[in-house]
Amino acid sequence: MNDFSICCKPRKLINPKFIVVCSMLFVATGCQNSTVRNDLNEQQKIYIHETTKNYGGLIELYKQRLQHSNTEDTRYKLAQVYYLSNDYEAAKRTLTPVLSKSKNDNIFVLYGHVESKMGNNDTALEYLDKAIAINRKNGEAYNVKGIVLLKKKQYDAARYSFNLARENFYDENKVTNNLAMLSILNKDYNEAYKYLNILYTKGFRDQTILHNLLYSLVKLNKMQLAKKFCLGHRLSNDPEILIQELKQIEPIDAIKFNDVKPTQSNNQKQYTIEKIASQKVSKTNYVINPKKGTNSKINSKSEIGAKLANVSKLETGNRSNITSQQATATNSGAVTNLTSSKQNSQVSQATTQLAIVAVRSGEHKKFSRITLETFNQLNKNQYLIEKISPKEFKLSFYDVTLPKKGINHIINLISRSDRDFAKVTGTLTAEKSLVLQIKTKQDSTVKDFDAGPSSNGKGHCFAFDFYLENK
Repeated sequence: MNDFSICCKPRKLINPKFIVVCSMLFVATGCQNSTVRNDLNEQQKIYIHETTKNYGGLIELYKQRLQHSNTEDTRYKLAQVYYLSNDYEAAKRTLTPVLSKSKNDNIFVLYGHVESKMGNNDTALEYLDKAIAINRKNGEAYNVKGIVLLKKKQYDAARYSFNLARENFYDENKVTNNLAMLSILNKDYNEAYKYLNILYTKGFRDQTILHNLLYSLVKLNKMQLAKKFCLGHRLSNDPEILIQELKQIEPIDAIKFNDVKPTQSNNQKQYTIEKIASQKVSKTNYVINPKKGTNSKINSKSEIGAKLANVSKLETGNRSNITSQQATATNSGAVTNLTSSKQNSQVSQATTQLAIVAVRSGEHKKFSRITLETFNQLNKNQYLIEKISPKEFKLSFYDVTLPKKGINHIINLISRSDRDFAKVTGTLTAEKSLVLQIKTKQDSTVKDFDAGPSSNGKGHCFAFDFYLENK
């Protein structure tokens, strides 16, 4: 062998074991990066679903996670979403396997919530006491226990429990509200008024607080003040009828334990053109146009039923019950006159334009309704409904004249019907076309129809009803 061949003889520059180790490291690194990406994607999806209150999406995510990792924490989160979506049986079924060995007080508090909602108050108390035994500083446990004791008419024990919730730094406003409810049940309306007025002075204007204040005023026989309060906050089309009904109702009959509504913050976010349904609109004083003639009495009666459902509701905590009010769209929806009288006279001259006077939104038993009031009857060539997907719709209105409050106000009104609507966005094009894009929480269909003249006879109403296909 010559010198050249000797010098150029191939050598094993890399050890085969080293290649194997490097390959394993690369694979492991790739898997780790993939896992991190998947975790980030999942967290992002959870954030979006929580923001839009897409409970169906959250349930699917947590069910998938539970299949891969059957942990107590995942079961707790899944059960919490089931609770929020009012599926108490599923929440109970999810929590049951971990109850015997759990040391997590929050697990037992949630289970107490579930049992209470299902009417099993004794069982609820048993598990709430277990939560307190684990953590004697769990303010929520004391608060929920107080509510369960109220249901059992053990008022002194309930008061003691509420005070313990307060001492353990549970939400002061929620405890104050519950103490007001306790005072109403005890028919101590002066004390109830004192508690409720504390919340009112702090700026709370949600329907539960307002109606409980009205109820207290009526029971205190302060009729003129009650009427003024009712009119000032637009609580009824016919306050005298509502006040007379409230006067005859006993507290125990007025309380709706299973219809608890979420507390609404007075510090509401400023709305942009895009409105996510989870952001609640603050209680603005909207103008509700009463019906004329005999229809007014009928609507007032149906309204009273809806209003009484808001009287003396208990605030259970941070888990919101999203059960919808099954009131008429006119009475339960947000209604506003969007133009001034001067604008009305100017716009009415433009017969070729679509002048929007008012927008109403509300929820019926099986559908959510959007009603547009215009000066002239809406023609088929002035709007278009497009179904983008089973859950996405686009409503286009052509040559539109909007009021001073503009498109954001319209979107805010529509977004209040958040039982079925997940997201509402809108734009006004350069050609003066109003485009509303509405995303529903479930597969839906839209039915549009002429609803006839407005209540004052000066305008015309057109309705768009969004039906969920599984109802």
